[in-house]
Amino acid sequence: MKYGTLVRIPEGGDLAAICDEKFAAITAIGLDSCQLVYKPAVYKMEDADIIRARADAHGVEISAQFCGFRDAYSQVWDTYFDYRIAGINNPKYGAERLNYLFSAIPFMKRLGITDMVIHAGFLPNDPFAPEYIDMVVSVRVLGGKLKAAGMNLLFETGPESPISLVRLIEDTGLDNLFINFDTGNLILYGFGNPVDAAYTFGKYVRNMHAKDALPPRDPRKLGTEVEIGTGFVDFDKTFSLLSEVGYDRYVTIEREISGGDQGASIASAMDYLKKIVKKYQ
Repeated sequence: MKYGTLVRIPEGGDLAAICDEKFAAITAIGLDSCQLVYKPAVYKMEDADIIRARADAHGVEISAQFCGFRDAYSQVWDTYFDYRIAGINNPKYGAERLNYLFSAIPFMKRLGITDMVIHAGFLPNDPFAPEYIDMVVSVRVLGGKLKAAGMNLLFETGPESPISLVRLIEDTGLDNLFINFDTGNLILYGFGNPVDAAYTFGKYVRNMHAKDALPPRDPRKLGTEVEIGTGFVDFDKTFSLLSEVGYDRYVTIEREISGGDQGASIASAMDYLKKIVKKYQ
């Protein structure tokens, strides 16, 4: 198992220097992998070369690229208005978001990354709902382009029931669709439990975000992220179930809590998780 975190590269400035700072910071606390978060206005091949060179220089493996969107409405995270503005199946913004994701594919290929992670959007439980059908079509198009490039599409978990996400993967009919299993998001959105989800997702888990949380009480807001080991996520049972399907890839520690010593918090989380994972290896 390789341990890492998310490395967010801002647009602008000296890209090589920024990468050196970011990659040095994670290796300093004992991490050897990361998911790259990079959303430039235009993806450039020369930037891919810089990021690859700096990652290699620091011995950091980039396990996936977490690809977001750039429109103004893609950064609203709640369980109310987000139903109407999130995702690639959105009637107003979906096409723009898909085109932006298409533009990332050559960049990722140049960078040597095979896995694209996305927040696809809210997914209805009803497989006959128009929004579900739109999602199947959108995923088939994006997944098809990635497959042609020899790449995979990973769904970030959260705004859907686990079984609905498995249904989407199987209804789409592509063999390059997988799951980025975010343990905290399942709690934050109130749609699932990581233990149940680990059982349901099974073979489809290809990467994960280790994160802890408390569930929501306000039906318009997400729950609350907390330090790993202090929330509702049963990491012991979750890793036990993942071990049963042979998962031995990445533990990507995600910390979206602001303030405090981020590095120390991630290092502490890694030590906590390593003790659990060791029992099942």
